[in-house]
Amino acid sequence: MLFKKLSLARLAFISFALLIIAGSSIPGKEMPSAFQFAPDKLIHCVEYFVFGYLLFNWLKLEFPGTKHYPIIIATISLGSMMGIIDENYQRLTPGRSPDIWDWVLDTIGVLLAIGLILLLNRMAENKKGSQF
Repeated sequence: MLFKKLSLARLAFISFALLIIAGSSIPGKEMPSAFQFAPDKLIHCVEYFVFGYLLFNWLKLEFPGTKHYPIIIATISLGSMMGIIDENYQRLTPGRSPDIWDWVLDTIGVLLAIGLILLLNRMAENKKGSQF
């Protein structure tokens, strides 16, 4: 069962990472109209929130028994690096350019995902403790 969960978590993470790169490969003039009305920074934050959640989930299953702290540090580091790679990749895409504020919002999205995960874990622990 763990292998199946791990495989699904890994597949979800890799698929979403590829989706981010595919989105960054769209030339600026060919951007879908649905994204033209959404605030750019909000899109970055939401997309990396999902990325951070999927990455944390995969790493937690990949390294069972590991405390949260190393997984959190790895998630923040890898999520932020992915944002840097994503922004720099846009240099190669016509009509697109890297933006440091996009990277900042990418990293904030990962941090928000970690915050939500920790909050949900704390709530679950409190619920278990109050069942007596």
